[in-house]
Amino acid sequence: MADPKHIVRTGRTDWSQVWRGRHPFNPASEMQLVPLGDPAGMTQLGVHLIRIPPGKESFIPHAHTVSEEFVFILEGVGEMVLDGVGHPVGPGDFVGFPIDGVVHSLKSRGPGDLVYLTGGRRDPVEVADMPTIGKTTVLRNGGMELFGEDGVERLTQAEWMARTKIED
Repeated sequence: MADPKHIVRTGRTDWSQVWRGRHPFNPASEMQLVPLGDPAGMTQLGVHLIRIPPGKESFIPHAHTVSEEFVFILEGVGEMVLDGVGHPVGPGDFVGFPIDGVVHSLKSRGPGDLVYLTGGRRDPVEVADMPTIGKTTVLRNGGMELFGEDGVERLTQAEWMARTKIED
């Protein structure tokens, strides 16, 4: 009998076949991402399993202003950067991001990959500040607007995803 949609078996993940990309504004970013919430039919909570190679980072340093987020480290050695200060993290560590303006990012420190579970609410509108590049992103209706000193850039989800591709 096949599993119901509610069960997503990550132990069978073929990491060579999952999405691999980077945050378009962070050249040190490289990750593989397995969606878990979508296949389970979840619509209000986004959940992903992410793998970062040693020496690489997840997303650009950012702070959410609407949706809370969390990270739970499953394996590897990492550094959680909170408001510019690095904190070592490893298996079993949970990091929560309430709506308090703390800018956060995650780095893999090796020697192996850093693997973690992350999730957050899927609000109709999300606002994320990216202070290292002086931009604020507003995500809504399947697209986004990036506000900065150089004006406003509007992108569809497809345009954003095209920027995440890593050239081999």
